[in-house]
Amino acid sequence: MCSPSAAIGGAGKILGGIGASQQIKAQNAAKKRDYERRLEIRKRTWLQKSTLYSAKINKYNTDLNENDMAAQRGYAKAQAELGAKQSAAIAGNEASFIKFTKNKFGKTAASGMTGRSAARAETMFLAEFGRKAADRTFALVKSGEAYQENVENIRRRQVSSRNQLFSNVAFQPVPDLAPNPPTYQNSSMPILQGILGAAAGGFEAMEAGKDMDIGNVGGGTNWIGPYSQEFYAPYSD
Repeated sequence: MCSPSAAIGGAGKILGGIGASQQIKAQNAAKKRDYERRLEIRKRTWLQKSTLYSAKINKYNTDLNENDMAAQRGYAKAQAELGAKQSAAIAGNEASFIKFTKNKFGKTAASGMTGRSAARAETMFLAEFGRKAADRTFALVKSGEAYQENVENIRRRQVSSRNQLFSNVAFQPVPDLAPNPPTYQNSSMPILQGILGAAAGGFEAMEAGKDMDIGNVGGGTNWIGPYSQEFYAPYSD
């Protein structure tokens, strides 16, 4: 039969196991709450990043269209300016040719010049026409070079602006690494250990009680077997 002290000790072990189990459950619950909180923070952070990146993409597309339209306006303006200069040169050549014709046929005939005098006058008129045509041709060549340089500058500004716009959306965001799941402890183990400890204590107490019962057999004196102490007394001569 188990002694009261052994029963109290066993109950204490079981209660201690229950307390340890409750403490482990509380720790596991705290770990779970912290893990779920970190998951929620990760989710909200990713939602914020993805929303911001979507807004940047929309702005990038809008700015890209504006950049293309600005370049097209620049090209059209440059082409219009070159066309205006070409038209002015053509009109100037026509006016010079009309003037040359009038000088050749009108002034020469009106002055009555013939022979070498008329030939020298025609040569002078032709030279004047040629100089003006050459000046206009040179101006057109320079205008064409300026047009090409202007167009190239527009293209470079367009490419530079496109690259700058793309740099704002070049790196697509990625979700943060998910937190490692917590490692939970077994909350049932302390209770089982307490029960096993109580059972072991009760068993030890029962074994100790059996030993005491065996030692007290026959009354109040210690029994040492079939031989008395006199059996071991020294023999006298």
